[in-house]
Amino acid sequence: MAKIWVKRTGLGLVVMMIVLNLFLYSTSRLNEDRIPGYGDWRMLSVLTGSMAPQIDAGDMVIVTRYGAGEEPRVGDIVTYWRDEQTRSLITHRVIQSLDNGYLQTKGDANIELDGGWTDPDRLVGKVVFTIPYAAALQQFSKEPLVMAGLLAAFAAWLFCSQRKPVTRQQNSSDTTVKIREACHEVGTD
Repeated sequence: MAKIWVKRTGLGLVVMMIVLNLFLYSTSRLNEDRIPGYGDWRMLSVLTGSMAPQIDAGDMVIVTRYGAGEEPRVGDIVTYWRDEQTRSLITHRVIQSLDNGYLQTKGDANIELDGGWTDPDRLVGKVVFTIPYAAALQQFSKEPLVMAGLLAAFAAWLFCSQRKPVTRQQNSSDTTVKIREACHEVGTD
């Protein structure tokens, strides 16, 4: 029973990693902003430790857009475009907000504030959930050799676990039958 549970769990994890990578890839191509996600929700990998210990490098964050009439507040962790040229994203905490919507941000682990004010048009949304180590695992599993190796190892394990092991009881009864047959041929019983 335990073997079946382990097989199903292993297969489920491999399938989940493949589906997650396909989802992230396809939605990043389909969304207008080229960020993976669905609807107002976005999934982003954190590459640096600027928000540690709240969010570490290798974590994945779920970001949702602010609704109509909703504005970022001081203390919110937001994701925004650095600028139009680089198309890189930054996830930092709001330190100050002006009446016109411009934001001053800072990473929790950074000593200084981020340079300049963030235009509200560059805002992607607010971080609502963090998945520890998910981005690191996702990045690791995206490597073709890693994925091929994991699939090959899992397939080999499935193949080997399907073989029926010879039990001692079967082995000893076969030996007893062979000894009796040999003794019968010799004429002793």
